[in-house]
Amino acid sequence: MLSNQAEVFGFPNSLIGIATFAMMVVIAVALFYEIRFPRLFWQLLLVGTTLAVLFCHWLAYQTTFIIGALCPNCMVAWVATLLVLSVGIRELLEIKKESADDEDERLVIETIAKWMLPLHILWATLLVGAAFLGV
Repeated sequence: MLSNQAEVFGFPNSLIGIATFAMMVVIAVALFYEIRFPRLFWQLLLVGTTLAVLFCHWLAYQTTFIIGALCPNCMVAWVATLLVLSVGIRELLEIKKESADDEDERLVIETIAKWMLPLHILWATLLVGAAFLGV
C-alpha cells in the first residue's frame, strides 16, 4: 500500500473499491428483490466493469512483476470484479434471450449463459494462480 501503484489517480485505489463494491451490493439487493433494470443500465455497468477488469489486470501485473508482493485484499477485488463482469454479461444475455424470436438463438444464448460463471471462475483462478507463481 506504500507503492506508487496504490494511488494511481492521486487517492488510494481502495476508495475506488469501497465506492464501486458498495454500489454492487445495492444492485445485488435490488436484484434479490426482483427489481428489473433496463438494458442501458446493464450496458453501462458492463462498460464500467470492463474498465475495472482492465485496471485490475494492470494492478495484478504491477503487484506480481514490479512490486513483487501480493496483497490479499487486492486479489479478492480481482476475483470479485470478474464475478461482477460475469453477472453483467449474464443479465444482458437474459435480456437478449427475452427478445429473441428464433429458438436456435435462445439455445445459443442459454448455452453461453450457462458457461459464464465457470469460465470466469477459471479466469480468476488463472489470474490469482499466475500471481502466486510470478512472485
